[in-house]
Amino acid sequence: MKSELSGVKFEVSFLTVALMSIVIIIDTSNKVLLCFLCALIHEGGHLLSMFIFSVKPRGIKLRLFDIVIDADSGKSFFADLVITLSGPLLNLLFAFVFYYIDYTMFVMNLLLGVFNLLPLESFDGGHALYLLLCRKFSVFTSLLIIRVLTFVLLVPMFILGVLVLFSSKYNYSLLLIALYLLAILFLK
Repeated sequence: MKSELSGVKFEVSFLTVALMSIVIIIDTSNKVLLCFLCALIHEGGHLLSMFIFSVKPRGIKLRLFDIVIDADSGKSFFADLVITLSGPLLNLLFAFVFYYIDYTMFVMNLLLGVFNLLPLESFDGGHALYLLLCRKFSVFTSLLIIRVLTFVLLVPMFILGVLVLFSSKYNYSLLLIALYLLAILFLK
């Protein structure tokens, strides 16, 4: 499904809507819905800083495991860095607000904020590191450093995910995250 509002293209795949609907119906604890709310807070941080720096998004895609905002780069290195880090930082801010209100939302925002600060290629921390590296190295070298670092961090995450699965007999979430991120790394 595609639509456009004020020159911003919005895209959501039918598969994403169908699977999210099924999961929301099955999930009686509403934790998936709360995770989605935390993701919206995160993306809201990016959009707010884009508004502050007068950077207009071209498109927003809602995919099964992430939300992608397509936009031009900011007018400066500082603007790009702030826009990149504003999503996780807003999650961390909301985590401390929710600490006194709702423990589940505190944990979810804290984990999403910290997790997104990891220096992995498809995460905000990886993009921030890439911006910093580009100030010293070429784009090619910076990208190569980020990809090698991502691989080096994902291999232990994958091994830890396997160990957690075998020890718990049911918790496969870390393993799935590592596999998903490895697939993204190798499919690019």
